[in-house]
Amino acid sequence: MEDGRVVPLVQYVVCLAMAEAINDVCLRNGIPPLNVRIKWPNDLYLDGLKVGGILCTSTYTSKKFNVSAGIGVNVSNEKPTTCLNAVIQRLTSVAYQLQREDIMAAFFNKFENYYDIFQSQGFQALEELYYKTWLHSGQRVIVQEKKENQDQISENVVTIQVN
Repeated sequence: MEDGRVVPLVQYVVCLAMAEAINDVCLRNGIPPLNVRIKWPNDLYLDGLKVGGILCTSTYTSKKFNVSAGIGVNVSNEKPTTCLNAVIQRLTSVAYQLQREDIMAAFFNKFENYYDIFQSQGFQALEELYYKTWLHSGQRVIVQEKKENQDQISENVVTIQVN
């Protein structure tokens, strides 16, 4: 990539592709989508518990950024929180178990498509889908603000909304 301003957005494309890939593998195998959600900026959550994470790093050489993505998804190990297959067993009577190979194949198909959209149209073209997958929509949070030259901190409870 040549434009360093968009390099941080690659992480969001990777997160979106992985969340959607997991849902696709489920649907292809007759299992309802798991509704994996993106916890900003780079974690994957399921039923309120972390099941994965993405870490993107970049190097700059010859006027180009090279981005590497590390992806960890807990497919079969219920420790320390939960895993995809444990949730499938809780939600359905299907004996099917997700396989890492199937998830990775689906991921690369999704990522290739989303990255092409990202390169040609910008992240705005993926925003609606990203926010559908985003964990924080509708969450209530406390925003703290400290005014300049004052020791007092004001707190406001707000709800995150995406327009």
